[in-house]
Amino acid sequence: MSTETNKKHASVAVDVRVPAKVAWRAISDTRELQIWFAQQVNVDTINKTMSFGGKYLPFLRYDERPEQKIIELDPDKMTLVFSWPLRHREGDLVQTEVRFQVTAIDDTTCRLDVEHIFVEDELSDDDLRNLWTLLLNGFVFHMEGASAWVRPEFTHKRGKDFRLDFWTTAKRKEVYETLTTVDGIRGFFAPQVKTIELKEGGVLDLGWDQLPVMEIEEDVKFAFGWREVADEDPNLVVRWELKDEGNGTRVVLTEGSFTEPVVLSTRSDYDGWAAVMNDLKRFLETHRHPIFLSILIEAYEEAEA
Repeated sequence: MSTETNKKHASVAVDVRVPAKVAWRAISDTRELQIWFAQQVNVDTINKTMSFGGKYLPFLRYDERPEQKIIELDPDKMTLVFSWPLRHREGDLVQTEVRFQVTAIDDTTCRLDVEHIFVEDELSDDDLRNLWTLLLNGFVFHMEGASAWVRPEFTHKRGKDFRLDFWTTAKRKEVYETLTTVDGIRGFFAPQVKTIELKEGGVLDLGWDQLPVMEIEEDVKFAFGWREVADEDPNLVVRWELKDEGNGTRVVLTEGSFTEPVVLSTRSDYDGWAAVMNDLKRFLETHRHPIFLSILIEAYEEAEA
């Protein structure tokens, strides 16, 4: 970590319905970490070495392996601390530190506390929230046996739009109502939302921006203009589409079209919408509070020796 004093830390805790020893294995075992954390992982608990990478981790080039290091590994206290070099969106490598701590709640449930320490201005608050919303939803889904979740690929793929999807046990009508009602939007995405006019030409008032409703087809489709990160592309549209699949629903989100092809994985809306979709799946299937909104970011002070 940098010796600078202007550090911040992101902190969040998630409860999981598994014994503490099962959760500890999930954060310290190579094969378990490959399922929910990174595509390629190697953890040597004897020599206390760790490396990870691959296409499912934001803020790393998918083909690189910056030096990672285990700082602390204590199976008795179920604590793992490691250094994690990340690349901010401008491309420079910055040093960060992550702490995992598993605590038993009872014989069948436990809590994972995560703390991520970084230097202020090297990573944005929302970047850290997107990162841990993606990873921790994956951790909880894996631990509790949910179906596959959204794992966007952070490669150099270019395009004028992107598509993300997941399958949920929720029925299509329930998903549509969650996407298109004030109570539903508050539950998984935007607690500040004020109103929504469900008609073409209507307005979705999120509280921080008023978005034009572009398309409506009950229980099938909902699309709106996305101006928050549009920049030079003021005509961006976010489109949700739903279809029955098996005994549940396939939920598809597309965003486009950009004026020129862009490296999709470098955009905050790419990992941002993936994070939102996982919180939507979480809300639909468990009615739990969104992880994104649970992540606290504040100034960090070094503990006195």
